[in-house]
Amino acid sequence: MPAYNAARFIGAAIDSVLAQQGVDVELVVVDDGSTDDTATVAARYEGRGVRVQRNTERRGIGYCHNRAIELTTAPLIAHVDADDVILPGSLAKLASAVLADDRIGQSYCDFYPVDEAGGASPASIEQWRAFFERYRSQTIDYGRELVVHGMVVSCLRTYRRCVFEKVGGFDETLPWAVDYEMALRTAEHFAFARVPEMLYERRLHSASVTQRLQSKRWRYWRMRRMLVRRRLREQGGSLFGRGALTTHARLLLGLAYVLRDAIAPAKMDS
Repeated sequence: MPAYNAARFIGAAIDSVLAQQGVDVELVVVDDGSTDDTATVAARYEGRGVRVQRNTERRGIGYCHNRAIELTTAPLIAHVDADDVILPGSLAKLASAVLADDRIGQSYCDFYPVDEAGGASPASIEQWRAFFERYRSQTIDYGRELVVHGMVVSCLRTYRRCVFEKVGGFDETLPWAVDYEMALRTAEHFAFARVPEMLYERRLHSASVTQRLQSKRWRYWRMRRMLVRRRLREQGGSLFGRGALTTHARLLLGLAYVLRDAIAPAKMDS
């Protein structure tokens, strides 16, 4: 659990992890040089087995992910944001999905947004459920979706440890989109598994990255283009079995969706 200035929410996030049943849980919180009481709140749980790592200065989300991986020997690693909540039974279901097939390197689930107080109307939850049934129920071509739409196969990303042994750690040079960059590398070697249930509450508030980027889809596309083109160079001009021409065409299709959403009401983020 990477954390930065999440003192208001991290208690609920930790509680939701410690309440999980059906799996043995080892929780590592990496406080990224917070200027509020995040580390203090997290430290209150050390008596319940939570380990708190404090960065003396802000090192970034990629570093925090890598540090958490270093501090545990668990065969499965799930990333939970410090301002979000996972629902009962989530980790057991995600773990089962990963372990169902040796080809699967990462599992993920559906989610719905909540407000700062953790509230969401039944109508909003049902709207998101219907959205995922529409856009995720069919067989997903992850290679295409990652390039066209920037899908990061979230939320509650749950990996086999061998994924990091194969593709390396998170990119510590990126200010954000580290989960997307990792998905690009993971998809070259492993399959993904979706658990088609709403198991994650993603909190929207003024300080969250998700909230800040909602109106900046073009900025996300530019990051996606940079990372995809970098992977193309690293892979000798091929990505997911497709050449540079097809990959760039997929990027342009993604840009078309961005421009469409700038005119029409924005489609829900997948």
